[in-house]
Amino acid sequence: MTKSYTETLSEWVKKQETARTKRNIQKIAFLAVRADVKMAIEAGYTLKTIWEHMTETGKITCRYETFLKYANLECKTVPAVETPEQKINPPAKIAGFTFNAIPKKEDLI
Repeated sequence: MTKSYTETLSEWVKKQETARTKRNIQKIAFLAVRADVKMAIEAGYTLKTIWEHMTETGKITCRYETFLKYANLECKTVPAVETPEQKINPPAKIAGFTFNAIPKKEDLI
């Protein structure tokens, strides 16, 4: 006997909920180690090295692409601080052609 559409739909919804829950778990796991990731980045380690170590030690279980996305969103969005050395002076006015609708008599002769 075949299942009704509502039974099939109910099974599909349960599968979708578990997939969403898995994504949420990955995000929560990353947020738990976010401070460690920030410190490792500041120490000069690459994201690939950090991810490899964290997956081997069992701190996170996500793929590298997921880890990279979370790291870019959570850790690398640091506002740039402008220092006096970085300030750029506005360029000097460049001399060039300026249009004047009223011609000068000496320019015409």
